[in-house]
Amino acid sequence: MEQISETLWKFMEKGILADENRHDALVYFGRRTSRSTLIEKVHLWGRVLKGMGLKEGDELLLYGPALPEVLYIMLAADMTGVTANLPSLMVKADALDSMVGRSRVAFVFDGLERKIRETLRRPQFERVVILEALPFSGLLRPGLRLRSRYISAKAAIRQFGQYDGPTEADADAGRPAFIFCTSGTSGKGVPNQIGMSDKAMIAMFRNALAFNQTGAPFREGARSYCPLPPFVCTGFFVLMLAPLYCGMTVYLDPRVSPRQFTKNVLDFRPQITLATGAFWVHFIEHADRLIERGKRPDLSFFRFPVMGGEGCTPKALKHINEVMEACGSPVALTSGYGLSETFSVCTVDYEPEGFDKDYSRQAVCVGRPFPGVTVGIFDENDNELGCGKCGEIRVKTSSLTEGYINNPELNQARLKGGWLHTQDIGELDASGKLFVYGRMAQYIVAPGGEKVYLFDIAGRLRKDAAVKDALACQLSAQDNPLVIHVVLEENIPETEEEVLRRLDRILAGYLPAGLRPAGYRIEHGHFRINIVGKIDRNYYSHIPPGRMYITKKG
Repeated sequence: MEQISETLWKFMEKGILADENRHDALVYFGRRTSRSTLIEKVHLWGRVLKGMGLKEGDELLLYGPALPEVLYIMLAADMTGVTANLPSLMVKADALDSMVGRSRVAFVFDGLERKIRETLRRPQFERVVILEALPFSGLLRPGLRLRSRYISAKAAIRQFGQYDGPTEADADAGRPAFIFCTSGTSGKGVPNQIGMSDKAMIAMFRNALAFNQTGAPFREGARSYCPLPPFVCTGFFVLMLAPLYCGMTVYLDPRVSPRQFTKNVLDFRPQITLATGAFWVHFIEHADRLIERGKRPDLSFFRFPVMGGEGCTPKALKHINEVMEACGSPVALTSGYGLSETFSVCTVDYEPEGFDKDYSRQAVCVGRPFPGVTVGIFDENDNELGCGKCGEIRVKTSSLTEGYINNPELNQARLKGGWLHTQDIGELDASGKLFVYGRMAQYIVAPGGEKVYLFDIAGRLRKDAAVKDALACQLSAQDNPLVIHVVLEENIPETEEEVLRRLDRILAGYLPAGLRPAGYRIEHGHFRINIVGKIDRNYYSHIPPGRMYITKKG
């Protein structure tokens, strides 16, 4: 087995110590944590884990949002050689049973305990430690009664924190440091799990440090705002680990919503933050309202605002950047493309100065490959395609996952010859910039056998001046499964039915013979999103078209 020199924690600790306590590590609900205190907390939780009897190679379940204690336990697990398993907070309770692995101890946020209570009753869990949102308040969530195997975080520290044996494990290339969830699914509604090694995560750090030579987005003394739960790999790295290593202060808030994101950005004034397109659209709409009232917000603090996870339309991004520039931001909103399987960033469209962007395509540009990352576009016969040709995006990098957990078939299908087959469709332009259009699995088959991608259907409708956004969905168990959801622009000079009839004519000229939408449904304001800010496609794939307008058969 290939040897590696250090664990992620050992690598991180050197960067945190290098700041010499000049800048706070964390700010959480106004409480500041110094860098030396962060290190003490990690070592304290390391003693707790060892005192509980966890050994190198064991697993623990960690189920919680962006809390300081979650960060401490993650890093303590890596320090002690224990694999921290972080299931998605969005996974359904009945699907969690297949994701808890070999965990004997669970650490669970008190606000989520009820959701996974049945899983926690499994005999494999010897101990369940309850993490409080506000541990300094001494109050658990009202109504939570500690059961026989349950223990509060404070009690765990009192009972097991006196361990005085060795806590730091040697690096081991064969041991996953963390088990994360991918955002893609297996087709059965259950996210896939991946193992991420210390070696791969440190490789991503080295890529980021090379990238930092361009415009230095990770600057000592700057602020990062992290609203994302740590199972989101990209947020965990970009907003927590990299800033802490580079001498920045991380502002944490477990409350995830567009409204809270907007408030916190204006209050915290972070140089770096990351959110989906839906969150940024909400942020700019709030800025628009302030401007209308003569209260133009000051956005001069931005240095590396990032849109990732899911983008927005080029039309929306154009407006976002126009408002950001008018409000004094020295940089445009950065679009990026990242994957859990690579522990974070694959490409980034970062310009340290200026707002020169291309808004003419169906999708926004997500930039050029990150240092240490190779991106290629391939057809279904594994031929690499030239610029301007659409195909599957494949990625090669030293930060690639060791593999999917308990899924050899997926490992064989997605990890071949050092390349990750992303199942995303995109193209590279002549300058090497990537455009991501959608997922290969998002298609519908016409009666004649032709395959039509749902994102292409939506892209054609977005070109209409009356359409703010569009979503094509395939309903299950329907004779005609294609349904179109649209969000219309405000104050359009025609009726909604007139717009929908025009959209139907557009699709009639594009779709293959025999394929027509079962109907259209107007969504007002925005599409519904899930807890990490992505459009809730699962929700829309179960909603019938309604009675606003139904395409006639034939």
